[in-house]
Amino acid sequence: MVSPSKLLEPPLNRMPCIVMHSRPGQSCTQAFLWNLYRNHVSSGKYYLPLLLVPLLLKWRSLSKKTIKPVIMNYVQATSFASCINATTFYMMCMARRHNGRFKLIYTPFLSCWTGSQVCWLMPPQVLHYFVTGVTHAALESLLRQFHMPLVHSRLDQTLIFMICSLVVLHYQQAKRYSGFWFIRPVPLPKNYNKRSLAKLIRESLGEFSTYLGIGLALDLINPIRRRSLKNLRLNSTSFLIGYIGLFKLVQSLLANRLDLKHTNALAAFVSGASFASLNRLTYMSFAVVTASQVIWQQVCSKDSEKDKTLAMIQKIPWSKLLIPWSLAYLVHVFFFHQKYLNDLANDFIDSTCDKNGSRLLDLMKLPDANAILTTVNKSPTTSFW
Repeated sequence: MVSPSKLLEPPLNRMPCIVMHSRPGQSCTQAFLWNLYRNHVSSGKYYLPLLLVPLLLKWRSLSKKTIKPVIMNYVQATSFASCINATTFYMMCMARRHNGRFKLIYTPFLSCWTGSQVCWLMPPQVLHYFVTGVTHAALESLLRQFHMPLVHSRLDQTLIFMICSLVVLHYQQAKRYSGFWFIRPVPLPKNYNKRSLAKLIRESLGEFSTYLGIGLALDLINPIRRRSLKNLRLNSTSFLIGYIGLFKLVQSLLANRLDLKHTNALAAFVSGASFASLNRLTYMSFAVVTASQVIWQQVCSKDSEKDKTLAMIQKIPWSKLLIPWSLAYLVHVFFFHQKYLNDLANDFIDSTCDKNGSRLLDLMKLPDANAILTTVNKSPTTSFW
């Protein structure tokens, strides 16, 4: 078993709760209040792109009306993430005190599952943000942990992404889905059939600059957060440019040969092949989750007045049910099977809990209980700010 499991074995499993606390001399309640504060600070820094990127994309049309919801989403996402993390550590302390030792089911799975129940209070926008993020990361970790052949097959991943692209862009072009997707092609004008191929392609070039900017912003997030441009890769930029380019090319070529519905469907499917240049299981997992959400949205939009079964299905709160299980699984993987966790999920878990996760992992690498307690009782390195 990996080193973090030492916390569950004698004699370390009988250690006091101070090993969970980020500052020496704290009681469990004091540690909870301190974590709640520090998690707001760390989560605020982590979610800063969530505030800045939408504002940068809409900088030409900024107003109080557009700024307010962005700031509200930022504040709410920060607060809910902070509460979940602080409650998770507090519940681990309570379970240790109740059982007299650290037990696997509570450390951290059941504690995180319990803390994540706060998702029932989340507003719709924040709920959607959380469920999309944690479920696609959980899906990827499950695929890796069970060594599914899909993990190592670029062809299969690309084909799945192409199908998801077809589903999402079909409903997006039909104006039946307005949520996030990698691209949002501008619909063809009503008189498109009267325009030449060259003119259609020329009009499409204006969209490239938009996706060039979005791609660069995404590629710069992690280097800026880590304060180093050494590992800058333009993967997102090349993917978005290729994606929108293929879509517009196929759409323009077939605009006067097929009806618009079939043209858009074929363009959506073929352009999904741009995923081959990216080859990231994270993006494919995200695509699967998003396509599932789009299909579910269409199911919920159906009239269920005369269909009691459909009415019951529509009432299932999938997001609120999936978040606790997905997040608890991810935190469990973070502590015990970290090699199956993608960098994005690892960064999310550790950054929003003020690095308490990595601090605990580092403690478990020490040789014995005395070394751990000595390190825990040293002056804290975490500042108030």
